[in-house]
This record gives sequence, structure tokens and C-alpha cells, in this order.
Amino acid sequence: MANNDNNNKLEIIKIGIFGESTVGKTLFSLTFTNGVNHGLNLPTVGIDSFNKEKILSNGKKYKIIIYDTAGQERYRSLSLNAVRRCDGIILMYDITKKNTFDSIKDWYNSIKEVVEDFNLILIGNKCDLKDQRNVSEEEGLKEAEKYKIEYFEASAKEGINVEKSIDELLKKIIAKKKEKFKNKKENNKMQLDAKKNASKKMHKCC
Repeated sequence: MANNDNNNKLEIIKIGIFGESTVGKTLFSLTFTNGVNHGLNLPTVGIDSFNKEKILSNGKKYKIIIYDTAGQERYRSLSLNAVRRCDGIILMYDITKKNTFDSIKDWYNSIKEVVEDFNLILIGNKCDLKDQRNVSEEEGLKEAEKYKIEYFEASAKEGINVEKSIDELLKKIIAKKKEKFKNKKENNKMQLDAKKNASKKMHKCC
């Protein structure tokens, strides 16, 4: 009897969240995987992971793993090592703290040193604190335009745009996976055709 384990196995998609400490990466991860959570969270030490199974727009069920990385400088190299595991990346800042926005460029450049090609979105978190805003929505949009990526303002605390922003990133990831699979399939066919043609030539001349 055939083993159906492979048919039932979920495809895994890994997403890393990067940004300065206290921008809300942990609460964002918790809200996505467990729903809105108004509790306080301690700073991440090293890397935490959160899992959620989700049916996407293509009808397939996936296991989404969120890597919540530490923003403190002493954990920077450890956090960046996680980039190699990720299919997609979220760069996050706190709209109430200008220094977290200013550091986005450094985070982007550091990630670019580790991997050249990656799926990416930018999130300005804590949009529920509009009266404390220090980074305008226009600044966020302009920053995203520099990298030709999507921009969202979200609130991990209230659940605003948490699901929506990750869904957009998942679409980009799946589209790129599909394109890579198509290219690989075409390359394999070209190599197979080349071998067949070479074999035919050998038979003709011999």
C-alpha cells in the first residue's frame, strides 16, 4: 500500500521579522499566530519562532513559521544568520520612534550582504498610537519606494493589517517559488533535449 505521508505533508514558508528592539516584532508574531494579544512582551533574546497553519489563495494549506529576531546590537549577527533560512522578510519600525525608522537602511544593507535576492515588505508598526507619531505615512511610503516594495502601517496590538501584510508577502513568496520551479523545469527539459540530440548525432555518425 502506498505511503500518503508526502501527500499530507505541509509545505513550509519561513518569514523573518527584522528591526530595532521594541518596535513590536514579538507582539506582531503573536497576533498573527494566536490572534490579538494585549499582554506585555519581554524583549526577544536571540531568535524565537511562531507557527501557524494557513490556507492561502491558491487553495493549498501551508505551515507558516515566523522568526522573531532580536533587535539589540549584541544579537545582530545571530539575527542576520536567520536570513538564510527565510523565504520572506519583514522590515519593521515603530512610527512613534524616528530612530527605528532611520535604522531601516542599515537593516536592509546588512540583509543584502547575507542574501542578494529576497522577498521583502516594510511595516510601520503601532499605527494605533497616531497621537504619538514621529514618522509620517508619506515617509514610510517613500522609504518603501526606494526598495520597490510594499508598505503597510500596522498595529500588532489591535490586529490592524497584520494578516493583510503577511498575506501580501506570502503571495510574493509563492509567486517566486512558482517561477523558480518553472525555470528549473524548463532548464531540465533543455538539458534532456540536448542529451537526446547529442545521442542522435552519435548514432548517425556511427
